Amino acid sequence: MSKPIPSIQQLYTKLVTDIKNSLGILSALVKFVINALSGVLAAQLKLLYLYLNDIQNNQFPDTADTAANGGTLERQGQIYLDRPPFPATEGIYTATVTGTAGSVIDAEITFLSDGGSNSPGNLYIIDNTYTLPGVSGTISIRSLDNGLDYLLNVGDTLTPTQPILGVNTTITIASVTTSPVDAEPTEVYRQAILNAIRLQPQGGSRTDYMLWSSDANGVRRVYPYVKNGDAGTVQVYVEAVTADSTDGHGTPSAGLLTDVDAVIRFNPDTTVPTIGRARLPIQANLEVLPVTPIPVDVTITGLQTTSPSITASIAANLQTYLYAIRPYIAGADLPRDQNNVLTAVRLQSVVNDTIGNSNTFLAFTMAVNGVPVNIFTFSLANIPYLRNVTYN
Repeated sequence: MSKPIPSIQQLYTKLVTDIKNSLGILSALVKFVINALSGVLAAQLKLLYLYLNDIQNNQFPDTADTAANGGTLERQGQIYLDRPPFPATEGIYTATVTGTAGSVIDAEITFLSDGGSNSPGNLYIIDNTYTLPGVSGTISIRSLDNGLDYLLNVGDTLTPTQPILGVNTTITIASVTTSPVDAEPTEVYRQAILNAIRLQPQGGSRTDYMLWSSDANGVRRVYPYVKNGDAGTVQVYVEAVTADSTDGHGTPSAGLLTDVDAVIRFNPDTTVPTIGRARLPIQANLEVLPVTPIPVDVTITGLQTTSPSITASIAANLQTYLYAIRPYIAGADLPRDQNNVLTAVRLQSVVNDTIGNSNTFLAFTMAVNGVPVNIFTFSLANIPYLRNVTYN
């Protein structure tokens, strides 16, 4: 724990006292000068304390700031992970086109997503010239920018930004070739660095599967187990970063599962000689599976003072608390970090801390997957999420 940083007032008082004690009894004019001088020096010393605190914090990845904020997090990531944070990626889609056979869609024609999709008003482009083989055909388009804002779903429609002779004015998404992914969140990148420091490669242990999986963009965490009744099969349950999940609760997309499977089998770092890139032990069968989000419902009875801001804060803090409750992987997670047990008492304390001492409620109940319980242990593929907060 770092030493506390004194306030400007504390520094000022200390400077005034020390100078006066050193000089002895002084006239009122001299005291006035000392007070003014001490005020200036106190402000400068405060800046030095803050600067030294930043230096101390940026020595370690768990407290380092990002490079955008003048920190060393990405530099440490290059050392321990040999990579910067994953950037946001573009979306690539197959779209159905109708019109007159032989009509030509030139390369670099852009299309605007229509209202009603996940990303209305965004631009997509065709990279290669396409000739319609009949009354219908399919083209490949990609988003002009990266991230989940450019996600399209099957059935979404787009309109060309300029007329195309012989081609109808609407194209329809037929399939998602590559789903866009947001940039890797700072805290996920930070945890990947910590894992690289804490977890040592061991030739196919649980820690290896956790380290290997971090090479797939969009992974928050994985939970590796030996399959029950089949010692030769490793099951790796994948939790996606919330923004990149299909349901907002951590469920990964099929594309992310494919990516995790690939990086577990083969190191994606092309700078490593091919002979050294194989990962999955030869005797292991691999199953890459999605996690199972389990709903948690909370009922608060008799909340004395309520408002939209209070209820929003309660929900946000409950979500944050549940986001840290995850299955414990023996042999990979540190025992001191074990946090797989959810209790009604601890969840109630989150609400107490949120509303403060001036507000109260009469009763608190918790239900996991619809069943009222006081304690629940999350294991295997199960992870919690907040479904409802009900006020009676």
